[in-house]
Amino acid sequence: MRYDGILFGNGLSINLLNQLKQYVPLEKQYLLLLDDFIRCWIDGKLSERENGQLYRFFYGNSKDRWKYFEIMKSLFKSYYAEYDSNIEYAMGCLLFKDEKMKDCIQIFPSLYNIWHIILKDYLIYLGLEFNIKKFYESVSKVIKNTDYIWTTNFDLFAESIKVKHIHGRFVSNIKSYSDVIYKYIDNGERYYFKYVWGHNGIGKMSLIEKLKQYKDSGSYFDFDFFFSNDLKMDKLLIYGMGFKPSGVVNEMKATMPRYNRAALGAIIDEHILIRVAGMQNLGILNQVDIVYYDEREKEYFEEVVYETKIEKYNLIPSSLFNFLI
Repeated sequence: MRYDGILFGNGLSINLLNQLKQYVPLEKQYLLLLDDFIRCWIDGKLSERENGQLYRFFYGNSKDRWKYFEIMKSLFKSYYAEYDSNIEYAMGCLLFKDEKMKDCIQIFPSLYNIWHIILKDYLIYLGLEFNIKKFYESVSKVIKNTDYIWTTNFDLFAESIKVKHIHGRFVSNIKSYSDVIYKYIDNGERYYFKYVWGHNGIGKMSLIEKLKQYKDSGSYFDFDFFFSNDLKMDKLLIYGMGFKPSGVVNEMKATMPRYNRAALGAIIDEHILIRVAGMQNLGILNQVDIVYYDEREKEYFEEVVYETKIEKYNLIPSSLFNFLI
């Protein structure tokens, strides 16, 4: 089956890295997962080179900031005692809570970026560039129109198929923390990252609307998926996206029963499915096929598409797609 377009999420990257794992030495496999990488960092198990890369990113060539580096490490250790790299879920859980944990969340996007660079450089060092390219070529074969390849991922693995990053992309040559900042606002008191983060779809779409107002936003974000009505698709494939519940609903479930199932305002990437429903209403998209991993996810997706008012859809098992390195 071939599609007019594809939108893929982190599930596709996980698929790729799982296949590459066989070529990565056991002692370096912690690089394949962000959580493993961060846990190695906070436990002092990164290589000296990797630890130095992290330090230089935050503190440059300064020799006297190691004390603050250790304080940051301790902060992440506290965070990881309760949460993991599903940072957007944690954002919802901590929306009105611990300020120190919010500091951790503020640092997280840049840490994610530097991890990706370290990982990508290591995979290239192992000579796996061809395998990565081959994997994404197998993805592109299910797409009729290569102009309609979008991702929510920040990672840079899929650049060979000219993917559009609807939430922004990682900085490839990162030298300091300021490299990941897009715009300073409120007289420099706050800033926007070069990637979109949020605890639910409403928050993400609100941020996207703000970012779109800047004339140079197209240099960092590919927002045509959300705003162009010149698109025309019969079938769109959504692969590797979980549309997970926001952490903000945890304390609402007891008093507001509607949050015991998928509900608007409580889905991390609901803005994407709301846009899909809008495309169908405009007549620029006929059907969306959403890939699920297991039966539990399939049942949850049924709730999600009902809540977001998508009319024409199929839920497709991931086993039908054979993307290979």
